[in-house]
Amino acid sequence: MKNRFLTAALAATLVVGMSAPALAHGSMKPSHGGVVQMTGEIMFELVKTAKGVDIYLTEEDEPLAASGFDAKLIVTSAAGQKTTTALKPVTGNRFTAAGLKLGAGSKVVVALVGKGPAAKTFATFQMK
Repeated sequence: MKNRFLTAALAATLVVGMSAPALAHGSMKPSHGGVVQMTGEIMFELVKTAKGVDIYLTEEDEPLAASGFDAKLIVTSAAGQKTTTALKPVTGNRFTAAGLKLGAGSKVVVALVGKGPAAKTFATFQMK
């Protein structure tokens, strides 16, 4: 009886302990109707719009100022053609690439470089 209680207590502790890291970085739900990718502490949200492509940055559910970064998109089409497009910081945590269209099967890499201590971060998306 005592062994069963200890086993149940250990199992409960493991379940609670394993779920905590999943909650440590905030929500992985898209805030703007796009697709999300987490890299390190930064969540990237890629949103295809009628005017192009927008990228939103958050860290633990808090917006990161786009003005603090230089960013570009590296797009490899399904046919293998690679293009690089600079992302323009707009307002708040949003970057935009006006006029860019992403085709199905494209691989999109967001390259982000901090303007302060030049830390580089990358996020990869596969378009459906």
